[in-house]
Parts: sequence; C-alpha cells; structure tokens
Amino acid sequence: MKKILIAMLTITSLLMANEAVITELNALTVIKENQITVLKIKDEGDIYLVKGESALVPAGKPKKVFTFYVTKDKKILIMGNGIYTATKEKVTFPLEKNILEGKEAFSYGSGKETLYVFLDPECPYCKLFEKKMATLKEKYTFKIYLFPLPFHADALPMSKWILSGQDNAGMGERLIAIANGSTEYKNSVLSPESDMRLTEIINSQIEVANKAEIRGTPTVLDSKLNKVSWQGL
Repeated sequence: MKKILIAMLTITSLLMANEAVITELNALTVIKENQITVLKIKDEGDIYLVKGESALVPAGKPKKVFTFYVTKDKKILIMGNGIYTATKEKVTFPLEKNILEGKEAFSYGSGKETLYVFLDPECPYCKLFEKKMATLKEKYTFKIYLFPLPFHADALPMSKWILSGQDNAGMGERLIAIANGSTEYKNSVLSPESDMRLTEIINSQIEVANKAEIRGTPTVLDSKLNKVSWQGL
C-alpha cells in the first residue's frame, strides 16, 4: 500500500510540474503571437518535446497539431523533427488510443484483429492496399480514417462520395470501387447541407490524423498502435 501511495504521489507531482511548464510555455511571446496552444510536453533531458495546436489555418479548416522543441531555459524554440542518436528513431509522443478510438469514418471487414488505417482515396499506394484489404476483410476489422491530402485534387470529392454510402458496408464498397477505377464520384451532386456535413466529417478526420502525427498514406497501425507494413499483411 505504501509503495502504491508513493507511486501515486510521484505521478501527481509530475503532472503538476508538467502543467506548470505548459503554462509558462503558453505565456511566451513567440507562442502567443503565432496563436499556438501548447497541449502537452515530454521531458527529453535538456529540452522539451512540445505538442502544440495552431489556430493559423484557413477558415473552416481544423487546427493544425504539430511538434517542436523548446530548451528548458525557454530561450530557444526549435522547429522540425528530432532523432535519437543512439537508435536513429524519431523523437515522438506515445500515441494515445483515445485519439483514435471511436473517431474512425467507418469500419470495413469483420475479422477479430483490429487495424487502424489512414487512407487518401486518390493515393495510388492506398488503392493497392485497398484492393488487398478486400481479400483480408474476414481476417481483420479495418478502422478507416479518411485523410485526403491537399495535393490530390480528387481526394476530397472521392472522400465525400465514399462517406455518402448508407452504412459501413456501403462506404466500404465505394472505397474499394474507387480503388478499382470507378469514377462514379464525379457524378455525385450534394445539397449544400450534405456538402457542409461531409466537409465537417472530413475535417474531423484530418484533425485526428494531425493529432496522431500521421504524415503519409497509407498508414497502418496494429491494435497496440505500432506501425505495420501493409505489404506484409
């Protein structure tokens, strides 16, 4: 019991210390001028890994979540990615399941093993993976997150057409249809209300991808949120 109490007190102290640092970082002029809200920090020795959320985005677009570094004396802010010199792995925050759970656009498949999948329906590699998904739908349940990338002109209308499916099965069928070359999405006509609703859904999907620090598609995570090679499934 004593050990448990000590552990709880230690965790509480760390959380309070982190909150104090977050408050200090949010008070920095460079943070405020760039409309950044510091969400969390990770102690990396002489420097903090910081997760921030920027409000400097076009109207109607989700806030951008990104990481950067601040030295512990608060004098230097460093943008970009860090790599551990010993392991050559990227310095990141552990991905929390509550960022993803229940936030998927739809599910595809009925297998016992769950995979979390970020897809851009116009991405050629995603199309290859989607065709493979169709052969694995009894082995896996795929939690699908639509992440249309800005340099793919048709990714947004494709995503809206997919999301216009009546249910999980319908959306899955449309996703696979596009992978197999369907251009039916070009004939889709949406009411202003439906278009706004679907835009909001897609923006929320992009926000999830940003929070999960997804940088490309297809990205596949296993049930423990480890990245896996889709070619090896």
